[in-house]
Amino acid sequence: MVDRLIETGDSEQIFQKAIMEQGRGQIMDTLAEIQERHDAVRDLEKKLLDLQQVSSAVDHVQSGNNQLTKALKKQKSSRKWMCIAILILLIIIIFTVVSVIKPWTQKHGAHGA
Repeated sequence: MVDRLIETGDSEQIFQKAIMEQGRGQIMDTLAEIQERHDAVRDLEKKLLDLQQVSSAVDHVQSGNNQLTKALKKQKSSRKWMCIAILILLIIIIFTVVSVIKPWTQKHGAHGA
């Protein structure tokens, strides 16, 4: 309101009229009160902006937590599949080794007889 009065130029007329009606001391008190209210509104505005920033930070933290939870689930799932793949690979290796060793043992047995 104070800024608007300053911008429009109406403030001079309002204060001149008030001075003539009520006297300078009363006007100074009123002006001080207006300034205090103006400062209080600006302080409230600053606090609201700070609160909005904190709220945004909380939202970002919650989003980050959700992403971490998803990443952990994917990591556990990929570990499970990695273990299954290693198990299958070990079975294939064991099967291959057994199939290679088994004929060798039979040939070795045939030479001994």
